[in-house]
Amino acid sequence: MIPQSKLKDYAQYFLPLLRPFRLQLGLAAFAMAMAASLTVMAPWPLKVVIDRVLSHKPTRVPLWHAWLDNPALDPTHILYGACAATLLIALGAGSLTYFYTRTMGGVGQRFVFALRGNLFAHMQRLSLSFHDRQRTGDLTARLTSDIQAIQNIIANGLILLVSNICLLAGMAAVMFWLNWQFALAALSVTPLLFWTVFRYTQRMRAATRAARASDGMLASVAQETLASIRIVQGLAQEEQQDERFLAQSESSLKAYLESNRYQARVGPLVDILAAMALAVVMWFGATRVLAHELTTGDVVVFFAYVTNLYAPIRALARLLYNFTRATVGAERIVEVMRRRSEVGDRADARPAPPFRGVVEFRNVSFEFEPGEPVLTGVTLRIRPGEKVALVGATGAGKSTLVSLIPRLYDPVGGSVCIDGEDIRGYTVPSVRAQISLVLQDALLFNGSIRDNITFGRPEATEEEIVAAAVTANADEFISRLPDGYDTLVAERGSTLSGGQKQRIAIARAVLRRAPILILDEPTSGLDAASERLVMEALRRAAAGRTTLIIAHRLATARIADRIVVLERGRVVEEGSHAELLAHHGRYAQLYGLQFTAEERGVEPERHRPTGLIAGECVAA
Repeated sequence: MIPQSKLKDYAQYFLPLLRPFRLQLGLAAFAMAMAASLTVMAPWPLKVVIDRVLSHKPTRVPLWHAWLDNPALDPTHILYGACAATLLIALGAGSLTYFYTRTMGGVGQRFVFALRGNLFAHMQRLSLSFHDRQRTGDLTARLTSDIQAIQNIIANGLILLVSNICLLAGMAAVMFWLNWQFALAALSVTPLLFWTVFRYTQRMRAATRAARASDGMLASVAQETLASIRIVQGLAQEEQQDERFLAQSESSLKAYLESNRYQARVGPLVDILAAMALAVVMWFGATRVLAHELTTGDVVVFFAYVTNLYAPIRALARLLYNFTRATVGAERIVEVMRRRSEVGDRADARPAPPFRGVVEFRNVSFEFEPGEPVLTGVTLRIRPGEKVALVGATGAGKSTLVSLIPRLYDPVGGSVCIDGEDIRGYTVPSVRAQISLVLQDALLFNGSIRDNITFGRPEATEEEIVAAAVTANADEFISRLPDGYDTLVAERGSTLSGGQKQRIAIARAVLRRAPILILDEPTSGLDAASERLVMEALRRAAAGRTTLIIAHRLATARIADRIVVLERGRVVEEGSHAELLAHHGRYAQLYGLQFTAEERGVEPERHRPTGLIAGECVAA
């Protein structure tokens, strides 16, 4: 049985999606009931032929017996009528089956369409804290295979469930009407049958739950490996990844084999119990016919019903596996849907007005895990149009600090203000709409170059797109491409150089016309020529915008009006490049380490753990 708490969750998240299909579901249920009724009637024409035509005995057909038992009625006409009734019953049942199968299939597909859209939208809006703790492959599995399991149970499982229940109820009712003693004998093994099915349902659910969790981990391993295929092949670690994948795949295999073992046991047990019921019917029926208490036609009807009675039960037993997969998939979907973003709108939040660009951190503190501070008492004010570079060692908190501005996280202490107002008083989308980002890893999406530039502002005109590309020094190489702005970009932009991808990302940021610009080490990993072009683009992009630059390469920091040095989550120095060098503090130390290493032709971050790391992780 499904716990009541889970049933409430299913009702909360799934029933609203089914509500628009109330009419279709009602008509389909009615069609299933009518089809079951016709199936219950199917043996009766044969009973009429045996009792009335061959044995010349009363038929006892409900509603029709007075007419059929009339001695004046020609047996040949009865035979023809029984044959025609058999064909009409089959035609009616087939038409109804077509209707409800097509209807339920359509409802299942539309339900999945809505559920997948809701789940994807919800995942996108969960805070980065959630995504930091989740594996992308597992979330993808919930969007695909888990939802597909639910779609299968709606499109096919509900048909089997409702139609077979109606069939069972109808046949049992007619059997008791014919002879209640015979019906009790035929149904004597049913309680044992349902107990067996229920017992194995619990075991199958536990095994399937483990299998689905293992599938999510398997998808994660595959996604991580394929997304990092360059480094895997470059370091010749294919065999190591093969071992990881096979180890996780073996775990999934064991869970599915256990589930399959339970499923395999149910079918034979149902068949054996059904055979016991048929043996009881044969013995009981034969003795009652010999005692003239039942007609041969009655026994034929009972045989047909008992055979058909246990066929639906066998079908329901086979349905258990799909039903178990669907309930486990529903559990995994509800698990995500119940999560609430740690960054959300307050009840009194209002849309943000156009920002002037004054950014303030007022005694800001932040921690990912309780008791492990990442930022402590950071106070900083940035004027409109000012360019501020954030420098510091890996783990100093640079990326975390700038992530608070678009509310990717919220501080645990203090406040982040824009134009003097705490940004938590504004709606999240209205704040993010006025902020542009250029990351160290210039993420590009599948599609054309034009699609990537307009990603943050799809309604931009062609003139605005080209102007943004010119500002970003991107137009000159885009124009040389065979299809220009319509050139398709491969996944993650692998067909473009690092400098080209970065300039497209800058064009995307420029096109948004946002008053606040965040640059997360935008020149890391570029050669000298590409760096020069990107730096020129950055200077133009930052003009007139409040700009925060996370700088690993201190040459990048030179374009800033002010440099802020962070150490273990605190501001330890700030000033211009010349002022900080003259101060002989932490900045001067880092500057000396970096440029001494560069003179030797060494990348300092590869050899000195105290050096600056480009684009530190968000937790840094």
